[in-house]
Amino acid sequence: MVRHYIEIHDKIIDPPFIILKHEVTEEEFFKFATEDISCELIDGVLVIHSPASLVHENIFQMLLTLLKLYLEKTKQGKVIGSRFVMRLDSQSIFEPDLMVILPSSLDRLKPTFLDGPAHFVIEILSPSTRETDLLRKIPRCLEKGVKEIWAIDPQNEELQIFIPGEKTKVYQGNEIVTSAVIKGFWINLEWIWKTGEFNSLYCYNEILSKQTFS
Repeated sequence: MVRHYIEIHDKIIDPPFIILKHEVTEEEFFKFATEDISCELIDGVLVIHSPASLVHENIFQMLLTLLKLYLEKTKQGKVIGSRFVMRLDSQSIFEPDLMVILPSSLDRLKPTFLDGPAHFVIEILSPSTRETDLLRKIPRCLEKGVKEIWAIDPQNEELQIFIPGEKTKVYQGNEIVTSAVIKGFWINLEWIWKTGEFNSLYCYNEILSKQTFS
C-alpha cells in the first residue's frame, strides 16, 4: 500500500512536502526512481515530491486529454505525462507534468526516459514546488533546449509562458493561450480553472473548430 504521508521520528507529516537528498549520482537516481515515486534530480540533488492534489490532477488530466487527442489528429508528435523523466544531463533529470516531443525527435525516447529536452513542457505549480520549478527547473530547461514552457499556477489562476530569448508572458482569467510550438493548439484558461464545468471533448472540439485541416 502506498502511503500519502511520511513519518519522521514518530511524527506524521502530511502533504505537501519535499524530501531532499544531496550528492546523488545519475546511476543512483535511476536505481531509486520507480513509477510509484515522483522524484527528480536537480543539480545533483534528489528531490522527492508528495502526492499531487486533486486540483493538480484535474488540470493534468484535462491537458493530457486535449494534447493527446490534438497531437494524434494533427500528427505533430507525442505527449507524455507524469512519472516519465527528461534527462538533460547527468545532474539534471526532470519529471515534467507534461511534455511534448515533436516527430523529428521521437527517436530520443528511451524505455525509461527522454534523452535530451522535450520541445514543449507544462509544469503545474503547487505551494511545495513553486520555487523550485520557477527558479531552478524552468531556467535549466530553457538553457538545455526546451522551446516553450507553460507554468500553470492554480492557486493564483495564472499561466506564464517561457520561451528562450523572449520576455515571460502572463495570462489570467479566461484569456486564450496559444502554443508557439504546437501549431494551432490553444486553450481557454477558464477550462483549467473550472475543470468540473467543462467536458474534455467539448474543449477539444472547440480547439478543432478554429482549425483548417488539409
